[in-house]
Amino acid sequence: MKTGKKMILGAFGVAALVLTAAAALWLKGYYGDRYALEAAYYTVVPLAYDNTPVYALDSNGQAQGLKAEYRLMCYNAEGEARELEFDAYLDFHDVYPPGTYLKVSVSKLWTIGKEALDVSEVPAKALEKIKENFEPSSASTLDEYAGERTRQLSARNTPSLTISCDAEETGLVYTYVYSANAKTLAEEAAEFLDPVYRSQFRTDQEAFPELPAIFLEIKLEGGTTIFSQKYDRRVEFGYELKEKSKESPSQIN
Repeated sequence: MKTGKKMILGAFGVAALVLTAAAALWLKGYYGDRYALEAAYYTVVPLAYDNTPVYALDSNGQAQGLKAEYRLMCYNAEGEARELEFDAYLDFHDVYPPGTYLKVSVSKLWTIGKEALDVSEVPAKALEKIKENFEPSSASTLDEYAGERTRQLSARNTPSLTISCDAEETGLVYTYVYSANAKTLAEEAAEFLDPVYRSQFRTDQEAFPELPAIFLEIKLEGGTTIFSQKYDRRVEFGYELKEKSKESPSQIN
């Protein structure tokens, strides 16, 4: 009788070990496929890319904050291509302006990380592929550049966007105009776009090194100004400043 009980207990023990091992393998595969680094890819945000914010929605369709959506062709260190998608959220300050080089880390299933890079940090074969598909500005004057940027971005913007030259300082003026009933969205967009345009100035300066400043304006139809800010050579770039920008933006009531 005791022998029979021992055999039953032994069988249960073996079954438990088998189930535990199977569960461990399943968990390893589940998390490995989703969160383990498989490869790194490199890309650049095209000049024509639009960072206009949209609402992130939960499963019930409720707005959960603002984000920019990216869908970019990327290349690994061997120059092999893969189209990747990811979002950048205001709360994490990871919105990237046109001209930004990126390293995008992926698992087997999706993107698990991204970071901005200097062009010198991009592997040679990846950089070669990127440059084949990246079109730099062909404008010879600031007016031409303003027109080129307006044409590039006009197709995607929900609020209307115009890019013009400031007569006094020959800087660029980016003006977003939201519908009169979108005041809340315009106010949140101001907070979203402020750190973006701190880096946008650097991108525009690469096309025109003598560019003294750029201006960001966010308005409502009818002329009410929600946000107005100037970015120039005195502006420092970096995460700490992006944190401070939330505390003291140039809000105009």
